[in-house]
Amino acid sequence: MSKSGKMHTHKKQHFVPQSYAKAWHDPSAPASSTMKPYVWMFDRDGANPRRKAPANLFTETDIYTIERADGERDLRFEHGFSELEDKFTRIRNTKFKRHEWPNAEQIDCLLAFVATAQFRTVANRDHHRQQWGGHRKRMEEMQTAYENASPEKKAAMERMGNPNSGSSKGMTLDDVRVLEKHPIQQMIGIVVQSVIPIFQRMHVAVLCTADPIGFVTSDCPCTWFDPESYKFQPIYRSPGLGSRTIEVTLPISPSQCLIITHNSQWQGYIDVQEKVVTELNRRHIANCNKSFISCSPQTLPIWFEPRPMPDDAWEKVRERKITSGE
Repeated sequence: MSKSGKMHTHKKQHFVPQSYAKAWHDPSAPASSTMKPYVWMFDRDGANPRRKAPANLFTETDIYTIERADGERDLRFEHGFSELEDKFTRIRNTKFKRHEWPNAEQIDCLLAFVATAQFRTVANRDHHRQQWGGHRKRMEEMQTAYENASPEKKAAMERMGNPNSGSSKGMTLDDVRVLEKHPIQQMIGIVVQSVIPIFQRMHVAVLCTADPIGFVTSDCPCTWFDPESYKFQPIYRSPGLGSRTIEVTLPISPSQCLIITHNSQWQGYIDVQEKVVTELNRRHIANCNKSFISCSPQTLPIWFEPRPMPDDAWEKVRERKITSGE
């Protein structure tokens, strides 16, 4: 209950939409008035299979709520995400299921859904908290050093910039603390505004399969993956939309997976072989945080097998050069 006496609502918030996960209902589950439809949830390594209703999946208390100064809860992001989820569900049901291509407005909604799906997860929230926490710690150390410094040293540090001065030239310590506490609320607008225009210059396709297990999805449903990154030094392997070989994938249902690339050959509906489904499932499971879901209790061992390092990987090329004395 809030300070004003109002009951809190929307505290249990889905960081992977319930409406999205419903596509993975087990189709073989017996019809029952006492049992809700369920998906199969697995730990990241494929262990601990259990039945879960989508309503009970991937939630966290107030992950998107903004805490106002008066103690009230601002739910603008929770409601905004809900509207976007409804639009995505309608596109999936009226277009993708019927193999009809969405119009331009629907594509824009779809791209917004993909962009937010990548950023709004617990794993992404925790990653940015760690990053901003490191900045905050360094700034606090600098502030402490400033406060304990002699007048001469303070003057020298001020010429370099006081980390908590409130200067318009950069972030203050308080700014960084807010970003560390609420990275999704503080950053998602900027991220979406920068990502969607790039998506709009890329090509969109839907990969289709009749495999009974099909595509799985996870607590990090949107994956950015560059299949050529293994050729680079490890420090340069973080996937980015500027790479011509980047692949952004989001399973739509067990039978369909969205892919966004710079490759003009990937457009429209494309039937894919089992090996492509297997590769994407390996990729999505490797990218998940703690768990993934499927429409089936069955898994394939190959999903969890470590991938051998290719002969043209940067490490092997470097090793050969060192061995040959180049």
